Amino acid sequence: MKKINYPEIWKDINEESRNNPDSLIARKIPSVSHNSVFIATEFGRKIRCLYIDLSNSGIYINQSKLPLFRGLDIQEVIISIGECYNHRFLRISQLIPDTDDIFELFISDICNDIINIESFRALEPALSRSLNEWKVFFEKYSTEILPLSSQQGLFGELSFLENFLLKKYSGYEALLFWTGAKRTNHDFQLNKIAFEIKTSAGKQHKRIFINSEKQLDKTGLEKLFLVLYNLNIHENCQEQSLPIKIESIRNMISEDPAALGLFEAQLSRCGYNKETVSLYNTGFSISGIKIYRVECGFPCITGDMLPEGIGDIKYSVMISACQKFEINESELNKNI
Repeated sequence: MKKINYPEIWKDINEESRNNPDSLIARKIPSVSHNSVFIATEFGRKIRCLYIDLSNSGIYINQSKLPLFRGLDIQEVIISIGECYNHRFLRISQLIPDTDDIFELFISDICNDIINIESFRALEPALSRSLNEWKVFFEKYSTEILPLSSQQGLFGELSFLENFLLKKYSGYEALLFWTGAKRTNHDFQLNKIAFEIKTSAGKQHKRIFINSEKQLDKTGLEKLFLVLYNLNIHENCQEQSLPIKIESIRNMISEDPAALGLFEAQLSRCGYNKETVSLYNTGFSISGIKIYRVECGFPCITGDMLPEGIGDIKYSVMISACQKFEINESELNKNI
């Protein structure tokens, strides 16, 4: 995946826009498929846009099938941008003023998905997937914090990112491996090795809750690991809250603007809104960690075990049944 410094590009666009408030100011983003993709600002209207050139693709997007939500507009337009004279573009734009920061993240993230598809025949499904991932966030934007269970889960994923991946990889690389933010089957994936992160905050950690038959399915993978963080929960303890963990990681990647931009986008996909930081009062601390190699014989339910027509299975696994698959942190690090 191309490493693109979106924050720097937006800064450049916005500075030029202030001097040309009546103009569309755009920057072309290089794409794998070599189709023209632009991010842009219409400063006079206070909106951010993504323009995807469809003129030479022969593709028509069925807009009725694309997810829509408050503050978003999607339509085809004929416009000239750069060397693209009177081209047919799909325009994705912001409708709500004064949401520039989050829309810059949103447009950048959607753009990153689009420029990395090899054929624009995959454009419509790629857009649908990305827009659906952001829909939950925008429908709750600015008013709600994550429920406790989601805070707990995100704290576990960020702990794995901080304690394992960021100690071995650059910030940008480590964040590319964080695939769970995009609602994939596993939380982290490095080539053909995947890591599923779980947290438990009960007084006695006896079981692990699995949310689907795909979470512990290693089909297509060489290795799959299950990492369980045992957490203590502390009421009215902002100094150990989720925003503090997030700020710690921001500090670790602070010298890489591209990584910071990707991190903010990933957090937003998870439903985290930095405007609600002061509302997070619950603290977390790690009391222990257990790591398991998911292989033949591991207690789990996978899709190939289910009768046709059965899916979306939720179940629990007794920790006592996993003991012979347990490994230590040193062995886990060898696979990262």
